[in-house]
Amino acid sequence: MSQPMDRIGAAFAQTRTEGRSAFIAYLVAGYPSSDAALGAAQAALDGGADILEIGVPFSDPMADGPVIAAASRAALAAGGGLEGALDLSRALRARGAGQPILAMSYLNPLIAAGTGDALDALAAAGVDGLIVPDLPAGEDPGFEREVAERGLRIAFLVAPNTPKRRVELAVAASTAFLYVVPLLGVTGARNSLAAGALELVREIRAIAAGRVPVVAGFGISSGPQVAKMGEAADGVVVGSALVQALSGEDHGGVERVRSLVAELTGRTPPLRAMAASR
Repeated sequence: MSQPMDRIGAAFAQTRTEGRSAFIAYLVAGYPSSDAALGAAQAALDGGADILEIGVPFSDPMADGPVIAAASRAALAAGGGLEGALDLSRALRARGAGQPILAMSYLNPLIAAGTGDALDALAAAGVDGLIVPDLPAGEDPGFEREVAERGLRIAFLVAPNTPKRRVELAVAASTAFLYVVPLLGVTGARNSLAAGALELVREIRAIAAGRVPVVAGFGISSGPQVAKMGEAADGVVVGSALVQALSGEDHGGVERVRSLVAELTGRTPPLRAMAASR
């Protein structure tokens, strides 16, 4: 299979040229409906998101907090799942979306669909890469090869309790970016960044030494948090706050997603502190 254009690499190259961190928006496929999910994804991209992360609904999302877990359950109850994520990516590409799209999926939905078939479908739908939160780097080399053979990229996760040797392994294996979870816990909006989060991201970024972009997610939801974390990371992921905005519980919806993304992307700061390490 021919290698597609590396949209992910191009996105980080662009943000580096602009002297800022990338903003990555996370939404759940099929939530609160297929049409609303498509509208929200388009709104996030129109609002300035550099990369879109599509969550594949799963019944046991161990890394996710109450907001995303509830959205996943609702999407599954409506008949969504991996196919919903494929439909969403296809629809965005049909509309001309050029930003990178990553699918965040636990292993189970991929295995249930047949790993090879699932990866073929993701690549054909215009997905650029994968995040598999319950797959540590190096645990399944065969899966990593299958991903690479289809021209897909992959991002592995590291956390505060990840040993340095496993951080090194994740750096070497990540072909999209290295995803740093700067806290011990699940996704979800928090009032402040976790203690030591910035220091952890800086330490891991020093280990990565420019070999792969370093992105931070989990617990980041407000403009000040994006601004702070953006000083240390190549990219910042916001998920629960966008899913909450889309739910309408805070009188939001698609337009609130658009305005929130525009607000948060305006807080991604110049990476002055890291310029010397680039």
